Amino acid sequence: MKKSNEISTKKNKEISLLKIIDSEVNLLELPFFALNRKNLSKKLETEYRTTRKRGDQKKEIVWNVSANPKYGYPGPFDREVHKAIEQIISEILKEEEKIKNPIPFSIYNLCNRMGITIFGGKNYRRAKKALERIQATVIKSDKAFYHKGKKEWISAIFGLYDGVIFRGGQLENGSIAEINLLYLGDIYLQSLNSFNIKSIDYAYWRSLKSKIASRIYEILGIKFYGARNKKEEFIRYKYSTLCQLLPITRKKYISMAKQQLNPGNDELKDTSFISNYEWSENGRKDWLIYYWPGERAKEEIKRAKTRIVDLQTEEYLPGPKRELENFSQEQNDLIDKLAEANVSRITAEGLIINYDQQLIEKWIEAINYTKAEDKAAYLVKAIRENWRVPEGYLKKEEGAREREEQEKIRITREKQKEEENKRRQEENERLERIYNSLDPLRQEEIKTEAENRLPDFWKVQLNKERIKGETSKLARIALEEKKREVTRDWIKRRKDRGEPI
Repeated sequence: MKKSNEISTKKNKEISLLKIIDSEVNLLELPFFALNRKNLSKKLETEYRTTRKRGDQKKEIVWNVSANPKYGYPGPFDREVHKAIEQIISEILKEEEKIKNPIPFSIYNLCNRMGITIFGGKNYRRAKKALERIQATVIKSDKAFYHKGKKEWISAIFGLYDGVIFRGGQLENGSIAEINLLYLGDIYLQSLNSFNIKSIDYAYWRSLKSKIASRIYEILGIKFYGARNKKEEFIRYKYSTLCQLLPITRKKYISMAKQQLNPGNDELKDTSFISNYEWSENGRKDWLIYYWPGERAKEEIKRAKTRIVDLQTEEYLPGPKRELENFSQEQNDLIDKLAEANVSRITAEGLIINYDQQLIEKWIEAINYTKAEDKAAYLVKAIRENWRVPEGYLKKEEGAREREEQEKIRITREKQKEEENKRRQEENERLERIYNSLDPLRQEEIKTEAENRLPDFWKVQLNKERIKGETSKLARIALEEKKREVTRDWIKRRKDRGEPI
């Protein structure tokens, strides 16, 4: 480690600091450090949750960063310290192509790399505390961290640093450390040595005044590789997702969200990392933010020499063309419908992979309610940019919903009627069984009482029919209903008196 030692301990004026450094991909996308000091003393954890498709199933992935209350949560200063460590790591990778524990370093040298003075010892002590704080912070990954060596998303609890021994501290063999030594965590170390890394412009990163801007730069730097690989012209993020990844507190209103993010977005635009950005309210509480790569981002893409994994799409970027997808029957049907609308099958497959299927289904019908001359182009753009569907389609959809509701009401009423008829039939059968179980004298009493309860019209009608020698069906039904009524009353009286039936 002689070369590494020399690199990390020389005075700043004697070394040429790398402008382009290598950062571990998982740590570029997933949140670790707090971006501001507000309420930092009370902060103990950051958590990112999302759902991703793994095979044929959608699974929730979790990335949790927990601080040790004694040391506190890593903040913006700690983030800068770690970036200086990354510069040392990049120099070692450039010289030796592999990182080995321990990594010797100088606090004085770290401060020089960060562009701060150690006069008076304040920043010297802050840097030491930052290293201890990072070591004491624990990461819990539930299928969120991509292990390039194993080629799998791992579930594990680990840290970025396994240990920090300052000069004068005791080593494992009992000897005294003559220099500062940093031990990287095994998982972090393995990921670096498997070159799951992406180059970032350290000089540009340091020049950004907004911490949000520097964080968005880290995230978009990876996502723009995906845009190139898919030949898309923009990157789109949900505001809620971006809040988790940065991490920042989610705002309730879009005006407040814009006040929160736009200063950083404007700085990235003014420095040509993005060419433009747009917000889409879309009538929802969770808004969309679109980013287009600028000249600086395109230059970074050209400099790319390694293949990295985009943690959102779970694909290597940039890399060979996407392997053939195994689409479900429902997806194939949508592809066919898009093709019938003159959308090329390649474009149709891309839409199915990257956009919500319900949105696609909706727009396949809604396109007929537009006046677009080139309906295929209009359809693709509407899906990609999540446009609001035309009013004509909405009215038709509303009418369909009303008809559906009416049909549900009709079915419910019919079901209720069937259930009521069934209950009535069961009750009639029960009363008939009880009546048949009675002695003939009691049965005759019930019959007589039933006839007495008949309305006068039916009494007259029944007498006429008996004289003729036959009783009509309607008269029999009326008499049977009264017989059940009398039987029901007889049962009730018996129960009230506590007598057996």
